[in-house]
Amino acid sequence: MGRFGRRFAVVVLAGWFGFAASGCYLPHLGVWLFGPRKIMKEIKAEHRLESERLVIVPYAGTDVLFTYPMAPIEISQALVNEIGQNLSGRVKTIIHPVQVVRWQESTLDWPNMSLAEIGGHFQADTVLYVELERYTMVEERSANLFRGRAKARVQVVKVEAEHNPVYEATVEIVVPEDQPVSVLETSERIIRQVTNLLFARDVVRKFYDHKVEVKGGG
Repeated sequence: MGRFGRRFAVVVLAGWFGFAASGCYLPHLGVWLFGPRKIMKEIKAEHRLESERLVIVPYAGTDVLFTYPMAPIEISQALVNEIGQNLSGRVKTIIHPVQVVRWQESTLDWPNMSLAEIGGHFQADTVLYVELERYTMVEERSANLFRGRAKARVQVVKVEAEHNPVYEATVEIVVPEDQPVSVLETSERIIRQVTNLLFARDVVRKFYDHKVEVKGGG
């Protein structure tokens, strides 16, 4: 099991032990985590992210913030952790997410600024912009099933570049992929933590060579 697998196991097992004490369990997430080994294939990086000083700029609309006000800071922190694990030699410094969110809260017109201007404010050479288009932990048309969904537009902006963004992609994740989980089997907090981890993993994977499961293999 790789670094991510171990982190995922810690998150899920922490929730499992807490709920096992009260007679609850996590069958779907457990099967998903501890299933048979898969056939893997290598995927090349789509963009080589390098930065002396990186600022992560999250954005979420009022529809997301009304239900999940901590989503931007949680996503940013998950990205910081994932970058630290996989791009530590290429990204030297990251502005603390709390500093960025506090600045956003005190600068109400920041969405009218260009990303290069925001990067300049933080004396950063690179901006990683994450615009959450969707973020929910509840299964559609259900009040008693959890399923994490996150979709975002991701851009990389170099402050001194003549043309920006230098990279752009859409990242979308569903957790679990196969079927939702009953509210009696886990908690919204656990689903949200795993969703944040996997979303951050998929964003940062755009920037380095990695392996993925071959669907239908194994």
